[in-house]
Amino acid sequence: MATERADYRRSVQRVLWITLWLNLAVALAKFAAGLATGSLALLGDSAHSAIDAANNIVGLVAVSIATRAADPGHPYGHSKFESLAAFILAGLLFVTCFNLGLEGVRRLAGLHESSPEATPAAFAVVLGTMLVNLGVSRYEARRGQALGSVFLQADAAHTRSDVLATVTVLASLICVRLGLPRVDAALSLVISGIIGFIGYRVFQGTVPVLVDASALDEGQVQEVVGGVPGVRDTHAVRSRRAGDLVFVDLHIVVDPETDAETAHAVSENVEAALENKFGPMSATVHVETTRHCGL
Repeated sequence: MATERADYRRSVQRVLWITLWLNLAVALAKFAAGLATGSLALLGDSAHSAIDAANNIVGLVAVSIATRAADPGHPYGHSKFESLAAFILAGLLFVTCFNLGLEGVRRLAGLHESSPEATPAAFAVVLGTMLVNLGVSRYEARRGQALGSVFLQADAAHTRSDVLATVTVLASLICVRLGLPRVDAALSLVISGIIGFIGYRVFQGTVPVLVDASALDEGQVQEVVGGVPGVRDTHAVRSRRAGDLVFVDLHIVVDPETDAETAHAVSENVEAALENKFGPMSATVHVETTRHCGL
């Protein structure tokens, strides 16, 4: 288990280091272009990209903590720290949603009339950095799914929101060229709603972990365990997820005449059957020879 956690940590951190340097490059490119063109939109978008880089640093720290071995203070390990970091990222998505929506309302109401300068350099930087962010988000999402990392998947969602914000900047440049600055404001409200929906989806994936919602269907667990030779009954099934780990606790009933050695073998077979069906997990199997009422 320790070796698997170390491999997982290295794999996730490798992805985060790659995306960190790419996000820094994107932020610096936008910042330089913003200074050169006097574009407030590009300068603001560079700050957004800088937040992406800061998120990568948070992820590096969170994954390092999440993959630590269990200790007396954390007997189930530290995996939830990764889900907690993803939860924070979801909060940042909502902040981005609010700020972008507020700016759109202000522009539609005529309270803020400034527009970015639509120069060829600004177009080139916006298009180039948007392509980089698209590649980063797809790479993170693919690796996050393969590794079972909730943080990588949440960070990929956040990077997609950065892409959407950059699309708004691109639309603003086009609208300035066409003499239609208010179209950008209306579009920003649509993008704000999409970012909010992405944040909601991230919350959907992290909140159940943080509140110990069931990770596995109880009926499926009972069906798998009931098929193991020697098991007469299964009850008191509980499961929860912590990061990429699943913990299962259940009681099985065996024949009263079963000796200790055979009962132990049955419990090991139960663990093997569960892992074969649901993947790697930490299972605690309580063996009983009589079904206790109330369990």
